[in-house]
Amino acid sequence: MLEESLLLIDGNSVINRAFFALPPLTNPKGEPVQAVFGFTNMLIRAIAELEPKYMAVAFDLPAPTFRHKMYDGYKATRRRMPDELASQLPMLKRLLNAMNVTTIEKEGFEADDIIGTLARKFGVRTYIITGDRDSFQLVSDKVRVVFTRRGLTDTLTVDPLVLKNEYGLTPDRVVDYKALAGDASDNIPGVPGVGDKKALSLLDRFGSMHGVYEHLGEITGRLAEILKEGKESAELSYKLAQIRTDVPLDVALRDLTFSFPFPAEVRAFFVENKFRLLLRREDIFAADGPKITPAKHVEFKSVTLSSPGEIAEAVGGAEKIAFTAGEDAFRFSTDGRTEYILPIMQTLVDDGVTYDEGVRAFAPYFAAEKPKKILYDAKRLHRTLGNIGATLQNYDDVKLMQYVVDMRVMQESFGDFVAGAGYDRDFPAAALYHIAEELDGELDGRGMRELYERAELPLVSVLYDMEERGVKVNLKLLGELGEKFSAQTAELENMIYRLAGRKFNLNSPKQLAGILFDELGIEYPGRGSKHSTSADILSEIMDAHEIVPLITKFRLIAKLNSTYIEGIKRMLAGGDVIHTDYKQMLTTTGRLSSAEPNLQNIPVREDEGKILRGLFVAREGYTLVSADYSQIELRLLAHFSADPRLIEMYGRGEDIHALTASQVFGVPLGEVTKDQRREAKTVNFGIIYGISDFGLSRNLHCSLMLARQYMDAYFKSFPGIKSYFENVVEEARKNGYTRSLLGRIRYIPELSSQNYATRQFGERAARNMPLQASAADIIKLAMVDVAHRLSGLNARLILQIHDELIVEARDDEVDKVKEILRDCMENAVSLRVPLTVDISSGKSWLDC
Repeated sequence: MLEESLLLIDGNSVINRAFFALPPLTNPKGEPVQAVFGFTNMLIRAIAELEPKYMAVAFDLPAPTFRHKMYDGYKATRRRMPDELASQLPMLKRLLNAMNVTTIEKEGFEADDIIGTLARKFGVRTYIITGDRDSFQLVSDKVRVVFTRRGLTDTLTVDPLVLKNEYGLTPDRVVDYKALAGDASDNIPGVPGVGDKKALSLLDRFGSMHGVYEHLGEITGRLAEILKEGKESAELSYKLAQIRTDVPLDVALRDLTFSFPFPAEVRAFFVENKFRLLLRREDIFAADGPKITPAKHVEFKSVTLSSPGEIAEAVGGAEKIAFTAGEDAFRFSTDGRTEYILPIMQTLVDDGVTYDEGVRAFAPYFAAEKPKKILYDAKRLHRTLGNIGATLQNYDDVKLMQYVVDMRVMQESFGDFVAGAGYDRDFPAAALYHIAEELDGELDGRGMRELYERAELPLVSVLYDMEERGVKVNLKLLGELGEKFSAQTAELENMIYRLAGRKFNLNSPKQLAGILFDELGIEYPGRGSKHSTSADILSEIMDAHEIVPLITKFRLIAKLNSTYIEGIKRMLAGGDVIHTDYKQMLTTTGRLSSAEPNLQNIPVREDEGKILRGLFVAREGYTLVSADYSQIELRLLAHFSADPRLIEMYGRGEDIHALTASQVFGVPLGEVTKDQRREAKTVNFGIIYGISDFGLSRNLHCSLMLARQYMDAYFKSFPGIKSYFENVVEEARKNGYTRSLLGRIRYIPELSSQNYATRQFGERAARNMPLQASAADIIKLAMVDVAHRLSGLNARLILQIHDELIVEARDDEVDKVKEILRDCMENAVSLRVPLTVDISSGKSWLDC
């Protein structure tokens, strides 16, 4: 008999993750529901995987807790919850009540404390779902933390062994670690100057925070001074980080039982909010409630194979084969009716094959031109086959097809995807066969065939090759920059203290605000009695006192060191090559994103940020070649708007920003100043992103009236642009979506929202989406063509950073690669204005 278990969920943490992980979804009333939908999917998956008998969801209350009373800077840097998310909290609690799931909140305490108390109270096997690392202190032989690293599906189950291997900590040292290193997410100060590595080293040496201070005499140099100065902060941080396990809660274990499968009230909630994917899940509703059957009535049958030798006879001369690989079996179907099953051995005495044997058995079919393969997440299969030296060709990726057809459909798992499409999840391969046919028809029906076949599908193998190749890192420079940034932050810290006249906690917004606006007497530029020290506020008082630029620079250097230098070191894992993971099916505009590490987010405006590009270098005997589209979104604006003056400017190859300045400021072209050109550039790119007059006034540091005059002059000079924006918003409001150059659709439900700010966001999205999404379409077409043209050369695409492609080319082929990049990128599509690229080369990304 399985041990009874308790599932505890940090409600605020998980619904927050769900809100930002999913694109906007609204119910028939126009109310946002994506956070509730995402939370519900997570909950259903947790019930299936963890099989808890008891459950509770803990929530924070808006009132201050004992920690806020202890330290008014606690969580002060966190942004206010968006209205669109806050409105979903009551909705979620109503749904949980229908599920008979207990929700608990307690004035003066956080959800962490409620969870900590319940985890210790009952002594049963307990799972905690949260995105908060504070919960790691609760881990024990009985307690596991299911840590949501990104979104809702990327989780790490943390037990004592995982905690030690992944984070170098034991549960009893988590609080000590935060006391020393601090926690930026909660604004727990820690000891200024002691980072992650020093904290871990001190704990390994002295066992605890208190042990460090008991043996302070054994520590020498600058570190001893830092620790001595930060003792009070460390003790405060220890109290802030420690989860309470003695919250007075009048609840017994039996009170935490819940209803699963769900009762009819839950189904009614799903109907009310149009959670169609969940309504199709027969397995989640009570048998005595309305029975949910697969919407597609197809008679499937299964045939179990006894050995890989029977695969050939089952495949025969089939034109298509739908293939899936689960934990228990390989499955395939050649007609959408019969599902062939090759079991995977779970133990040495089971029938079937090992996973590796199965992959090798199917590898010849994957490598062959026929039959055509129907897959789900082809890039993952590319990687699996690559591990055994096999290849994949002639396939459709159903997950990618769904993303192209309607990116609003979220799939938490392949089984949910099958059920959501209306098929029996027990026959995934046969169902996949039919789903592919349906989506194939939708590609034509929605005018997305070219987008899928020319851009998205061939890009799968291109991205796989880029990830496998990776980017070489200059380890020597990585170490030097780490030392340099650490020294710079220490020097800046001392300079700031001298100007302030005393030491204070630089990471405390309240203490910093006191220094700036009270002690130094700088006039606060905002409204209200609570003084912020955000980047926007500091930018407005940059010239008010010499301390402000130093604070801004301190923040920049500290972030570069922690986010990039230390982050890249963790990702290298002992080697010297970074292998990023390109996300093709994530954004609503079709732009690629990358993770682990995010190489597309390296700062380039500041000199210190640019230096980071020097970390990425060519291998011995190779050179990096960079090709970057010039003003691609402005060129697309000229194409879509058909504004004759803008088209003429680009046709003549003139300086668009100088010409815009001439038009907006009413001065002859030859008399445009550098400042006017800079301001015109801000206007040009602001217009692309649907900037408001208020936003422009902040960007230009000018009055609202002057910003309005600039925008009026701009649209008067380029009337075609104003008409285009008005038309594209109206079309989006009428159709519910807008399109890119290749027909990519983005649905914009915000346009029908009753909330003014939400509607304004929808209008900005409608104006910008065709430009940004079309730029994504074009760079993808170029990537596919470049990768094809590079075959046969000793050169490979290794990076894509929005509008820039980087190729690693053998030294003697650099000129040839430059020709290929220019030809492929400038001729990817035909527009009313020419596309141009800037090409450079060097031994590092910085050199480019």
